[in-house]
Amino acid sequence: MKTPLAVLVLIGFPVTGHDDIRVKPAPHEAQVVLEARQVTAPKSAPAAGRPGTGSPGAAPVNDPTYDRIYMQCRVDPVNAIYGCRTQTPEDPEDPEAEERRELTPGDVLRAAREIGLPSLQVQIQPGDETLVNVETIFYAQPQAFERSIELLGYDVDLVAQPASYHWVHGDGTTRSTSTPGKPYPAMDVTHRYREPADDVRARVDVTYRVRYRVDGGAWQTIGQTLVASGPAAQLDVREAAPVLTRR
Repeated sequence: MKTPLAVLVLIGFPVTGHDDIRVKPAPHEAQVVLEARQVTAPKSAPAAGRPGTGSPGAAPVNDPTYDRIYMQCRVDPVNAIYGCRTQTPEDPEDPEAEERRELTPGDVLRAAREIGLPSLQVQIQPGDETLVNVETIFYAQPQAFERSIELLGYDVDLVAQPASYHWVHGDGTTRSTSTPGKPYPAMDVTHRYREPADDVRARVDVTYRVRYRVDGGAWQTIGQTLVASGPAAQLDVREAAPVLTRR
């Protein structure tokens, strides 16, 4: 049966002094198997000599540190390739063959930061205008955060939950609460502006606590938290003028 030359052209193997191309019979009579081997001399072996040549100093072909199949193809009688298979290197010095390292909470926290936790829009009542010395209501609408990601070869489930809310009123004052507040008639989170002002910028910053589990294992809570700052809402603070009326 002819040919390894035609087969090599089809595959495009680089033939160098470190590659060894071999043809051997396949189990089926109408096929041959082409093996591409990467040949690397061990440190203790002389550089001279080629495997299987019988030359002095040649390392044995079956030495796994010296001779490794990295591609195998089956060829039909007319040299048409119809199946190739590659093998992952088993060289311990190859970075791809190293064992995956242990996942740390810092790795998970960085992944959560890169994904981005929900930033919340502050809600204000009575609206984009309020009055001096009147209770102005603040609240937010929390969003669930759950993700399943692959991180350093592990399957990781992430859950982030708000731990606290930091309200920035826009007049130089702030307040922190453990709840997101509620709309009227609830008065859970309120603020009194003392001076009239235009274009006051108010917002809410949410502190999240992150939990995770690896490969379906037990849930773990990360000690460090993440903060997501919300967009600012514009608010005008007016001063109500007294008006005398007759009864």
